[in-house]
This record gives sequence, C-alpha cells and structure tokens, in this order.
Amino acid sequence: MNDKTPLNSRTLLNKKTILSFIVSFAILYLLIKNIDINGVIAVSKNLDISIYVLAIAVHYSSFYVRGLRWKKLLNTIQIRASTPALTEMVFLSWFANSIVPAKIGDVYRSYLLKRYNSAPMSTSLGTIVVERIFDIAVLMILLSISGAILFKDKIPEHILQSLEIGYILLGLVIFGLVFLKVFKNRIMQIIPNKFVMVFENMYSSVYDSFSNVNTFVNVSTLTIVSWFLESGRFFLVTRALGVDLNLAVIIFVVLAASLITAIPLTPAGLGAVEVSIVGILAIMGIDTATGTSIALLDRVISYWSILAVGAVVYTFSNKT
Repeated sequence: MNDKTPLNSRTLLNKKTILSFIVSFAILYLLIKNIDINGVIAVSKNLDISIYVLAIAVHYSSFYVRGLRWKKLLNTIQIRASTPALTEMVFLSWFANSIVPAKIGDVYRSYLLKRYNSAPMSTSLGTIVVERIFDIAVLMILLSISGAILFKDKIPEHILQSLEIGYILLGLVIFGLVFLKVFKNRIMQIIPNKFVMVFENMYSSVYDSFSNVNTFVNVSTLTIVSWFLESGRFFLVTRALGVDLNLAVIIFVVLAASLITAIPLTPAGLGAVEVSIVGILAIMGIDTATGTSIALLDRVISYWSILAVGAVVYTFSNKT
C-alpha cells in the first residue's frame, strides 16, 4: 500500500476540498441568513462558562476512550502501541476529517501508526473498518431506541427516511462481511497479485476482531461509552445555556447529527450538521434562536476547536 502521507498540500488544496468548504459555508450562510441573529446573540449571552468548559473536557475525554478502543483491536492482531500515542493518532485523524472530506482521516491514522511502529497500513485499516461497523451499529440501535421513546409510532417522515438510510448502510456492511467470508478464496484468485497481501491483512484484522469474544465485548462497551460522552457534551452545552432537554432528546439529536457525518460530502458534516441540529430541535419545540445557539456552540467544541487544537498538535507532534 502506498505510504505517502494522505494529508498534504495537494490534498488540502484540491478542487474537491475547496468545493466542500464552499458548500459548507453556503449552508451556514443560509442558516444564519434565515434566523434572528439578535435572538441567537441574546440566548448565547446566558452561557454558563464553567459548564461549557466542562462540556469541552467531556468531549476531549472521548478521544482517550476511542484510543483505548483502538488499542483493544490492535492488541487482538498483535500490534502494540501505547494508549496515549493511539489517542493522539485518533485525534489527528479527526483533525484531518475536519479539513478534508471523504473520511481521509481514517487512512491518515493508519499512516501515522505505520510511522510509529511499522504496522502495515492494510492491517490497521482493517481495525478501523471494525470501529466503523461498531460505531454505526451502536448508533442505529441507540438512535432507534431514543426515536421510539420520543415519537412512538409518529416519527416524522424525513427522520424516518434518515433511519432507513442508516439501516440500509448497516445492512450493506453486514452483507459485505458475509460476502467476503463466503467468497474469500474466489476473490483471492481474481485480484492482482500485488493486492493479495493487502487483502489478506485487512481480511485477517477484520475477522480476527469479530471472532475474539473479549475484544467484541470490550469494543462494544467502549463504543457505547464514546457515544454517551458525545451526548454528555451536548447535554452540558444545553445546560450551559439554561435549556432543559430530556436524555432521549439529547441522544437522538447527537446521533442523528452524527449519522450525517457518515456521508462525507463536507468536512465533518460542516453546515449540514448545524442545520440538522436546529431542525430536529425545532421538532422538539425549541425555538430557532435557541436551537441555533445550541448548534453553533456545540460545533465550536466538536468542530472548530478540533481545527484549532489539531493544527497545534499536527505542527508539534513527532508522529506527523
């Protein structure tokens, strides 16, 4: 596999990246244009800084959990690395996803691990595929439970369509895993020789992870914890503004917004996530000014702070 860094000037300045930011800022412009900006400012003035700082701390603690989760997966395939080092790589992958669309951060994370301990990129990419499968599986389960609690049998049509898309994606992933398992030997015969080792490495890392009971339990648990930390951040942002939302609403909004980032049209869903948060909160009876304030302040933590802190980490890290 090509070991050239996925995050470089050519990647950052290519037409797709520039276009994705244009689309993102256009969406944000339309959002801001169609709201009462004075109302948003008035709501934001009520921000409790101490609670907001706690929200930041909760968000950044989730990277440690994700780093620990990756370590469990890597240990299963005999790749060793410290949790702090893996946490830094996970964070840098989020930084990459925040500036380049198409989830290039996942490839970048494998590249960083190879530089750190010479682990084959194809092998570590297999563990990241497993992470994504766990993420979307737990996301859909929690999203469905919280949606059922909130809407019962009256889920709005556009939200129902989003859930259907999520389950279609999950179904395709499961189908792909079964297909690879059944037709592995056939696939090995038709792929070019230079890709045989890449396929073998990815295949082994994926199926070894799923077949190890302890790894399955640990990764499932850590995935649930990571999603609840995401929800905890959002809860604290709403409380910092004096808005009281129940747990089901918090979880549903966070996971629905996260589902949008799975479709890599803009960097980390910039623009689309903000609009979806405002829209879903409006369905829950939250006025547009308050919803926009919540969305923007939450994204200051989950997107803009990643850009700022990530730029510093990227500049001074010995892993980049």
